[in-house]
Amino acid sequence: MYQYFPNHNAVFAGTHAYRWHFDAGGKINGGLAVVGDTLYAETFARQLLAIDRRTGRVRWRTHLPNIAMTTPIVADGLVIVGTGKDNTLLQTRTRLVWGIPGGDEIIAFDADTGRVRWRYHTVGEDMPSPAFVTAGGRDLIIFANGDGHIRALDVRTGRLVFSRYVGGVSTMASAAVADGVVYVLLGFAAGMHLPDHVYAVRASDGHIVWSAPYGNADDSPTVGGVDVYVQDSQYVKGPPAVGAINDVYAISRDRGLLVWARNAGAGYFTNVGTNEQAIAAMLDRDTLFQSLPAARKFAAYEAGQGRPVWVVPTMTAAKMSAVALDGRVYIGDTAGILYTFDEGSGRVLSRRRFPKPFTCSSPVIVGETLYVADWNDVYALPLR
Repeated sequence: MYQYFPNHNAVFAGTHAYRWHFDAGGKINGGLAVVGDTLYAETFARQLLAIDRRTGRVRWRTHLPNIAMTTPIVADGLVIVGTGKDNTLLQTRTRLVWGIPGGDEIIAFDADTGRVRWRYHTVGEDMPSPAFVTAGGRDLIIFANGDGHIRALDVRTGRLVFSRYVGGVSTMASAAVADGVVYVLLGFAAGMHLPDHVYAVRASDGHIVWSAPYGNADDSPTVGGVDVYVQDSQYVKGPPAVGAINDVYAISRDRGLLVWARNAGAGYFTNVGTNEQAIAAMLDRDTLFQSLPAARKFAAYEAGQGRPVWVVPTMTAAKMSAVALDGRVYIGDTAGILYTFDEGSGRVLSRRRFPKPFTCSSPVIVGETLYVADWNDVYALPLR
């Protein structure tokens, strides 16, 4: 799934440190997937790339029918991606569809060769990342998209297993799965007079366990312990420079009830780097690390009660999820600055400037190497 784990801390064991830089030829908004010695990435140049994570050399590349912003899901010898971009196809008082006239696709490629193995066509865009889960004796990917549906596909064949219509759209809110339940976020048009909702869906049959009126359709739910964590975005009246806020919510996994809520302060949203207004949190042990893009801050909250542990400013908005390892937290902002924070105190341990704004493509750590995309460039960086 997005950032591999439901807590979104994409950190994996390893022993080697690598250093290289690769120009992917197009902006990268989706997550990086690392499997064995291969790194997979998608670009706005409509390409899917398989890159040797030790050297940065391309193993294969293949064309996509539209831009892609998912995290590639690698399972059963396949690399599964979704295509799509933000475009309103239909909007009425009762229905909202994001997509393009020709529709979009979930596509499975052979992980070794890049050849197409199957395609599944949808009316709406397929920007959010699916979640892989084994349920009912089958390997499935489950996703919400731009045409109001939550769907499950058989990984090996691409055949539809179930479809549930809920009416909202998931823009960049990737699915997260834990203990046989998939969590997705869908948003509704202003004229529909409904807040965005987070849904808990049983993976085996698509039954909606509960829904709760919190979150934002840009934000992947973060799951850990007994709670689900989401962030929303709101525009507020005021001077031009103070026009938006982000709130952070903890929701109980069993019933979808609000556990705590924290207001993150006012600021404004920008389109620099990427348009996302709500960012998926990362949970490490008992601390929730959350970017606050409107306020241009990065915060650590005590996960159980929501008490702020520390809140620090960033140069501009950070629109990616963080990763944490050995007491250090890593995140990049849209000024192109990669920060290393002390996990306990929030003290800045280092700032490293990159040529371009960081987008919503989050870092991945394997052993002693941090992999991160800076616009169209992919970097392998030794941590020590």
